[in-house]
Amino acid sequence: MAHVFNPKMIDRLDDPKRLEEQNPGKLGEIIHPVPGKGFLDYGVGAGYFAFPLYEKFSGDGPFFGVDIQQEMLDILKKRSQERFGKEILHPILFKGGKLPIGDGEIGTIWMVNVYHELDDRKATLTELLRILSPGGNLFIVDWKREETPSGPPMEERILEVDLYDDLLSAGFDRIRSWDLYPWHMTVQAGR
Repeated sequence: MAHVFNPKMIDRLDDPKRLEEQNPGKLGEIIHPVPGKGFLDYGVGAGYFAFPLYEKFSGDGPFFGVDIQQEMLDILKKRSQERFGKEILHPILFKGGKLPIGDGEIGTIWMVNVYHELDDRKATLTELLRILSPGGNLFIVDWKREETPSGPPMEERILEVDLYDDLLSAGFDRIRSWDLYPWHMTVQAGR
Protein backbone atom coordinates (compact mmCIF):
# COMPACT_ATOMS: atom_id res chain seq x y z
CA MET A 1 0.00 0.00 0.00
CA ALA A 2 1.22 3.51 -0.76
CA HIS A 3 1.57 5.93 2.09
CA VAL A 4 -1.58 7.53 3.46
CA PHE A 5 -1.51 11.14 4.59
CA ASN A 6 -0.74 11.52 8.28
CA PRO A 7 -3.37 13.71 10.02
CA LYS A 8 -0.67 14.99 12.39
CA MET A 9 0.79 16.84 9.38
CA ILE A 10 -2.44 18.76 8.73
CA ASP A 11 -0.56 22.07 8.69
CA ARG A 12 1.01 21.06 5.37
CA LEU A 13 -2.45 20.97 3.80
CA ASP A 14 -3.15 24.48 5.06
CA ASP A 15 0.13 26.07 3.93
CA PRO A 16 -0.77 29.36 2.14
CA LYS A 17 1.78 28.47 -0.57
CA ARG A 18 -0.52 25.64 -1.57
CA LEU A 19 -2.93 28.18 -3.06
CA GLU A 20 -0.24 29.15 -5.58
CA GLU A 21 0.33 25.52 -6.57
CA GLN A 22 -3.13 23.99 -6.13
CA ASN A 23 -5.93 26.53 -5.94
CA PRO A 24 -9.36 24.85 -5.57
CA GLY A 25 -10.92 27.73 -7.51
CA LYS A 26 -9.24 26.52 -10.70
CA LEU A 27 -10.97 23.16 -10.41
CA GLY A 28 -14.24 24.94 -9.65
CA GLU A 29 -13.96 26.83 -12.95
CA ILE A 30 -14.18 23.62 -15.01
CA ILE A 31 -16.96 21.92 -13.01
CA HIS A 32 -20.44 22.05 -14.52
CA PRO A 33 -22.94 20.59 -12.01
CA VAL A 34 -25.58 18.11 -13.06
CA PRO A 35 -28.93 19.64 -12.00
CA GLY A 36 -30.37 17.93 -8.93
CA LYS A 37 -27.37 15.67 -8.39
CA GLY A 38 -24.88 15.69 -5.53
CA PHE A 39 -21.16 16.36 -5.13
CA LEU A 40 -18.59 14.03 -3.63
CA ASP A 41 -15.05 14.77 -2.45
CA TYR A 42 -13.30 11.38 -2.37
CA GLY A 43 -10.46 11.73 0.12
CA VAL A 44 -11.93 14.91 1.58
CA GLY A 45 -9.31 15.29 4.33
CA ALA A 46 -9.79 18.58 6.16
CA GLY A 47 -11.90 20.16 3.40
CA TYR A 48 -9.26 22.10 1.45
CA PHE A 49 -11.16 21.55 -1.83
CA ALA A 50 -14.59 20.76 -0.40
CA PHE A 51 -15.14 24.06 1.40
CA PRO A 52 -14.47 26.44 -1.52
CA LEU A 53 -16.39 24.20 -3.92
CA TYR A 54 -19.29 24.08 -1.47
CA GLU A 55 -19.28 27.89 -1.37
CA LYS A 56 -19.53 27.95 -5.17
CA PHE A 57 -22.05 25.13 -5.71
CA SER A 58 -23.96 24.70 -2.42
CA GLY A 59 -27.35 25.39 -3.99
CA ASP A 60 -26.88 22.71 -6.65
CA GLY A 61 -27.13 19.52 -4.58
CA PRO A 62 -25.99 17.71 -1.44
CA PHE A 63 -22.29 17.42 -0.62
CA PHE A 64 -20.58 14.24 0.58
CA GLY A 65 -17.07 13.86 1.96
CA VAL A 66 -15.41 10.44 1.93
CA ASP A 67 -12.25 9.58 3.84
CA ILE A 68 -10.62 6.41 5.18
CA GLN A 69 -9.49 8.10 8.41
CA GLN A 70 -11.97 9.03 11.15
CA GLU A 71 -9.44 11.54 12.49
CA MET A 72 -9.63 13.48 9.20
CA LEU A 73 -13.44 13.43 9.27
CA ASP A 74 -13.36 14.76 12.85
CA ILE A 75 -11.11 17.64 11.74
CA LEU A 76 -13.44 18.25 8.77
CA LYS A 77 -16.48 18.44 11.05
CA LYS A 78 -14.76 20.88 13.43
CA ARG A 79 -13.58 23.12 10.60
CA SER A 80 -17.00 23.05 8.96
CA GLN A 81 -18.60 24.23 12.21
CA GLU A 82 -16.01 27.00 12.53
CA ARG A 83 -16.34 28.20 8.93
CA PHE A 84 -20.04 27.71 8.22
CA GLY A 85 -21.65 27.29 11.64
CA LYS A 86 -22.82 23.82 10.62
CA GLU A 87 -21.64 20.55 9.14
CA ILE A 88 -21.94 21.12 5.39
CA LEU A 89 -20.93 17.66 4.14
CA HIS A 90 -22.40 14.26 4.76
CA PRO A 91 -19.23 12.54 6.07
CA ILE A 92 -18.59 8.94 5.06
CA LEU A 93 -15.91 6.79 6.67
CA PHE A 94 -15.06 4.36 3.90
CA LYS A 95 -12.74 1.36 4.01
CA GLY A 96 -13.85 -0.21 0.74
CA GLY A 97 -16.83 -2.08 -0.61
CA LYS A 98 -19.99 -0.18 -1.49
CA LEU A 99 -20.51 3.49 -0.66
CA PRO A 100 -23.82 4.26 1.11
CA ILE A 101 -25.00 6.27 -1.92
CA GLY A 102 -27.48 5.13 -4.54
CA ASP A 103 -26.70 4.44 -8.17
CA GLY A 104 -26.35 7.62 -10.24
CA GLU A 105 -26.97 10.01 -7.33
CA ILE A 106 -23.76 12.04 -7.70
CA GLY A 107 -23.18 14.48 -10.56
CA THR A 108 -19.64 15.60 -9.70
CA ILE A 109 -16.85 13.71 -7.97
CA TRP A 110 -13.33 14.93 -7.33
CA MET A 111 -10.31 13.18 -5.90
CA VAL A 112 -7.22 15.29 -5.13
CA ASN A 113 -3.81 13.84 -4.23
CA VAL A 114 -5.46 10.49 -3.47
CA TYR A 115 -5.30 8.31 -6.57
CA HIS A 116 -1.68 7.28 -6.01
CA GLU A 117 -2.65 6.11 -2.48
CA LEU A 118 -5.43 3.74 -3.55
CA ASP A 119 -4.99 0.04 -2.81
CA ASP A 120 -7.47 -1.16 -5.43
CA ARG A 121 -7.82 1.44 -8.15
CA LYS A 122 -10.11 -0.69 -10.31
CA ALA A 123 -12.58 -1.35 -7.47
CA THR A 124 -12.56 2.34 -6.50
CA LEU A 125 -13.21 3.54 -10.04
CA THR A 126 -15.93 0.93 -10.55
CA GLU A 127 -17.70 2.10 -7.39
CA LEU A 128 -17.37 5.78 -8.34
CA LEU A 129 -18.83 5.01 -11.77
CA ARG A 130 -21.78 3.29 -10.08
CA ILE A 131 -22.73 6.38 -8.07
CA LEU A 132 -22.00 8.85 -10.90
CA SER A 133 -25.08 10.08 -12.76
CA PRO A 134 -25.36 10.01 -16.53
CA GLY A 135 -23.76 13.24 -17.75
CA GLY A 136 -21.72 13.44 -14.56
CA ASN A 137 -17.96 13.86 -14.23
CA LEU A 138 -15.09 12.56 -12.15
CA PHE A 139 -12.05 14.81 -11.72
CA ILE A 140 -8.78 13.23 -10.62
CA VAL A 141 -5.99 15.58 -9.59
CA ASP A 142 -2.78 13.81 -8.70
CA TRP A 143 0.98 14.25 -8.76
CA LYS A 144 2.68 14.21 -12.15
CA ARG A 145 5.21 11.45 -12.53
CA GLU A 146 8.13 13.85 -12.69
CA GLU A 147 10.42 15.52 -10.22
CA THR A 148 8.63 18.14 -8.14
CA PRO A 149 9.77 20.13 -5.08
CA SER A 150 7.47 18.04 -2.87
CA GLY A 151 5.08 15.12 -3.11
CA PRO A 152 5.13 11.34 -2.80
CA PRO A 153 8.03 9.17 -3.93
CA MET A 154 8.31 8.74 -7.70
CA GLU A 155 7.49 5.02 -7.56
CA GLU A 156 4.06 5.81 -6.05
CA ARG A 157 3.07 8.26 -8.79
CA ILE A 158 0.93 7.26 -11.76
CA LEU A 159 1.61 8.06 -15.39
CA GLU A 160 -1.25 9.99 -16.99
CA VAL A 161 -1.55 7.39 -19.77
CA ASP A 162 -1.99 4.67 -17.12
CA LEU A 163 -4.72 6.72 -15.46
CA TYR A 164 -6.51 6.96 -18.82
CA ASP A 165 -6.24 3.16 -19.19
CA ASP A 166 -7.65 2.67 -15.68
CA LEU A 167 -10.59 4.97 -16.40
CA LEU A 168 -11.39 3.30 -19.72
CA SER A 169 -11.17 -0.17 -18.15
CA ALA A 170 -13.64 0.91 -15.44
CA GLY A 171 -16.16 2.11 -18.04
CA PHE A 172 -15.63 5.87 -18.04
CA ASP A 173 -15.66 7.86 -21.27
CA ARG A 174 -15.26 11.48 -22.40
CA ILE A 175 -11.76 11.53 -20.87
CA ARG A 176 -9.68 14.68 -21.16
CA SER A 177 -6.83 16.46 -19.42
CA TRP A 178 -6.65 19.98 -18.06
CA ASP A 179 -3.52 22.02 -17.41
CA LEU A 180 -4.50 23.59 -14.10
CA TYR A 181 -1.59 22.99 -11.74
CA PRO A 182 2.19 22.98 -12.20
CA TRP A 183 2.94 19.73 -10.33
CA HIS A 184 -0.34 17.88 -10.80
CA MET A 185 -2.21 16.31 -13.67
CA THR A 186 -5.95 16.94 -13.81
CA VAL A 187 -7.98 14.34 -15.66
CA GLN A 188 -11.73 14.54 -16.22
CA ALA A 189 -13.79 11.46 -17.05
CA GLY A 190 -17.51 11.22 -17.67
CA ARG A 191 -20.34 8.79 -17.75
